[in-house]
Amino acid sequence: MKYADFTIRTRDWQDGQFKVEVTGSPMDRMRNPDCVTYPVALARPLRNLERKRVSPAELMGLGEALADLLLPPTVRQMLLSSLDGMGAGRGLRLRLVLDDLRVANLPWEYVHLPRAGSDRAHYGFLALDPRISIVRHEAIPIAPGSVAARLPLKLVVGFASPAEVPPLNLKAERAFIEKALDGVEGLNVTFVENLTVEKLESACRGAHMFHFAGHGGFFWEGGNETYGSGVIFLEDAAGNNVPLPVENLALTLRGAGVRVVVLGGCETGRRDGVNAWSGVAPALMRVGIPAAVAMQYSVFDDAAIAFASRFYQALSAGLSLDEAVMAGRLTILNRGVRDDVDWGVPVLYMRSADGIVFPEVAADPTLEGLRDRQRVTVWQRAKELYDELTGVDVIEAPHTGVEVSQEIAKVAKGGKATGARIEKLVEGEIRSDQKVDVVGEGGTVTGVSVRRLG
Repeated sequence: MKYADFTIRTRDWQDGQFKVEVTGSPMDRMRNPDCVTYPVALARPLRNLERKRVSPAELMGLGEALADLLLPPTVRQMLLSSLDGMGAGRGLRLRLVLDDLRVANLPWEYVHLPRAGSDRAHYGFLALDPRISIVRHEAIPIAPGSVAARLPLKLVVGFASPAEVPPLNLKAERAFIEKALDGVEGLNVTFVENLTVEKLESACRGAHMFHFAGHGGFFWEGGNETYGSGVIFLEDAAGNNVPLPVENLALTLRGAGVRVVVLGGCETGRRDGVNAWSGVAPALMRVGIPAAVAMQYSVFDDAAIAFASRFYQALSAGLSLDEAVMAGRLTILNRGVRDDVDWGVPVLYMRSADGIVFPEVAADPTLEGLRDRQRVTVWQRAKELYDELTGVDVIEAPHTGVEVSQEIAKVAKGGKATGARIEKLVEGEIRSDQKVDVVGEGGTVTGVSVRRLG
């Protein structure tokens, strides 16, 4: 997927109102910003989301309220027009430049924008649309850098589970990551158990990527949620808990030359309402690290493991950070956990122009089949249809998701347009976007046909 930047900037907060503008997109930019009002009533659903006490309907309602803030009329029209103009294999990167921290701290990964009237379904969540990547961009006077690595790439995976914190299934996470990266040429992986500060400094020298599997947290000062700071929890030689402040982690990783950081710990993607650099991931951006994947809320252990496994499978095929995060989200969603909201917890901070970590792998034509198995996208166009036109016809759907777009001027008598025909759907998300001007008598249009589930 090749992404075009759609940059949204929010600025000038005053008395509960702020301005939203598109500063760059395939549709050009806005001359004048839209002004929106922050609703006080948003506080309760946001608390419920953070506590994972929100129903699907409530989550969609919250997502639509967030869409009203981030995508006021002009911005929304430009977004939809840009999406409609995207050809096969192309998407939009919503690059969010959020000047005020009250706006920056909102969970934009849950923005819900249904495309068909009042229809409310999971595919209305922009973060689950394979054509869209939501990226948080920190505007700082430092060159954005690049996430691209020359092979061999060195990846350090550190595990920490101190005695004083709840135990994590780190063995399972290591096994899944090892399996995802098994046989990937040009990749040197170092696994570090019982991660200490000393081990972190030593192992990360010369590393391109660092992955942390363990606990993270955000500590509020003075009993209110105004001032705070983020940490990750390492161990000492005796296995006791050693909180590592954000500044120490950021400076250590920058000094080691790390370019991409993946943080599986809870709350590593959040910050307070006063200091832009109080959070773990934002602090990494501050020192010039081009990209970080983090968790904005607490995340269940099995969700973090599922995300990491699928994330590295996608990267190993040469897909971008954008696509790898999307694949990880879908894997969390498809665990089948009732009322699960953890798919929106991962956040991607990225200042680089694109998210391709393995450019040599991405350019390798012999791996195109592997990439296709990671994500399936079909785009079809017809003027007049008299026969059958099927986007995807498979026995079993890929677990990562399928996207089909069909544009047909007229389905005539005998014509049958089907987005996806699937014999068996075990897991994954199927999206069929069909635009048909005229359906003649005797013509049929079917979005998705599934014979059996599970």
